[in-house]
Amino acid sequence: MKKLIYLFFTLVFIGCSKDDNNNDNNGCPINFECSTATANDFLSLEMVGEDYQSNVDAYGEPISEGLRQDVDGNYEYFWCWSDSTGNKFGFVVSCSNCSYGIINADCD
Repeated sequence: MKKLIYLFFTLVFIGCSKDDNNNDNNGCPINFECSTATANDFLSLEMVGEDYQSNVDAYGEPISEGLRQDVDGNYEYFWCWSDSTGNKFGFVVSCSNCSYGIINADCD
């Protein structure tokens, strides 16, 4: 009976610790290569997609966008909009250290 119980626990342990290769990138929210990422890669991040769509709904399509490197060499993607008075604004999604952050920014 003891052997049967040990066998049961062994099977449960192995079953629960199995890596099912679900492509979660070890918990990293960035599951793409930042240096070759496209706008759609960044827009797939939950908060980025929501903020982007909110700006599109309010101001239309961005007047400019693109992938660039910041002063530290980290990759970031930016979108720029213009409001009805001509003021330009946008946001930048920084991609570094397996994390991202949305930074509101003025457009150059």
